[in-house]
Amino acid sequence: MRAVAVALALCAVLGISLPARPQPAQPVFWRLPSGLRVLAQELPAQGLVAVSVLVGAGPRVEERSQAGISVLAREVMLKGTLRRDGHQLAEAMDVLGAELRALTGLDHTEWTLLVPQEGLDPALELLVEVLTQPRFAPEDVEAQRRVNLVRLRQQRDQPQARAAELVSQALYPHHPYRNPVLGTPESLAHLRREDLVRYHAAVYTAPNVVVSVAGEVPAAVAVAKIQRLFAALPSTPVPRRLHLLERVERVLAEQPRAQRELREVQQTAAAWIALGYLGVGVGHPDWPALRVAATLLGGGMASRLFQSLREREGLAYAVGAAFPTQRGPGALTLSAGVDPANVDRAVAAMLREVEALRSRPVPDEEVARARSRVVGLHLLDHEDLRRRAFYPAWYELLGVGYRFDTEVAERVAKVTASDVHRVGRRYLEHPVVAVVGPAR
Repeated sequence: MRAVAVALALCAVLGISLPARPQPAQPVFWRLPSGLRVLAQELPAQGLVAVSVLVGAGPRVEERSQAGISVLAREVMLKGTLRRDGHQLAEAMDVLGAELRALTGLDHTEWTLLVPQEGLDPALELLVEVLTQPRFAPEDVEAQRRVNLVRLRQQRDQPQARAAELVSQALYPHHPYRNPVLGTPESLAHLRREDLVRYHAAVYTAPNVVVSVAGEVPAAVAVAKIQRLFAALPSTPVPRRLHLLERVERVLAEQPRAQRELREVQQTAAAWIALGYLGVGVGHPDWPALRVAATLLGGGMASRLFQSLREREGLAYAVGAAFPTQRGPGALTLSAGVDPANVDRAVAAMLREVEALRSRPVPDEEVARARSRVVGLHLLDHEDLRRRAFYPAWYELLGVGYRFDTEVAERVAKVTASDVHRVGRRYLEHPVVAVVGPAR
């Protein structure tokens, strides 16, 4: 895999288009009577099976007073069930040679299991136990609350993370994406066991869950196992307010009408700059062109920001760009780590590169290079069995359907130079500029 990554990087730098690679086969899809959606792919995997359980539990579904509850609930669920404590759960997984990971993003909480084929049934039983029978012991809630508060303070002390948080708060003043994944000190201080129990009952329901299985198990067998073992998930519909959010989402996240600058003092050796522009959700027709635009501006050593700020002007030690895949409007964010003395020059240089993309046509070969990088990284990520299970479930949960996973490359390949120019003019006009670092 390292050799493939090196080859991809060289092709991106040299502007060489990669030959077409075969797309992953479509998984088999079932929607069970409970509302649970199940995906299955039989793949050669050296005797391993990956199971990804995607739950619509993240900042997007949290109320402001609940900020951080998805992560808090997830961590406390791992501390024990009605049948065994966290240590016993870990021991039982170890005996099976299984690994369980859990993480939370803006739209979801992911539970991913990797296990040898022969241990699949007992490992699935343990996973279902965690998902459906959490004990939410008061002492576990309090202990995890303290841990999350420490993590939150540490994150806010990191200038890169803090600059991104400031951008998010400014771009989403009314949208739940404003809520940090870990929450806020105020929200964490008020969350109690009863809140976690109610939240779990509301979102850990079959219609709000997608289960995906990939590896050495026949698809029909995998679906039968999931149907039997996940029968304990209640079939309660998702809260009505989430359906309302889908109808008012664009009103809650409107395009800024003027540039806004935020500065926060931190006594760090370097300063961090973030420029944020409000984009679109994954289902929007402009999403592929914005992915390409972000890559063209800050994706890799061939990007405009790297060549300008790093190579020509020597203003930054790190540059980057991100345009996340989200159900609601995503923020295209450009970032740079700089010497505090270079902040103003670096901000001006970053804004110049964005304006150049907006005001002048982009050369076709530059767009082709960016397209190749986006597609190549997408395909590389599918070499991991866990990601093969994750991606179709993720797109299904995000509302664009599991087939979108095999359509990404085709959609990106159709992006033209005029598309990049158009989305630049439409979305990259009024940034939020956040600077975190020492006082000038």
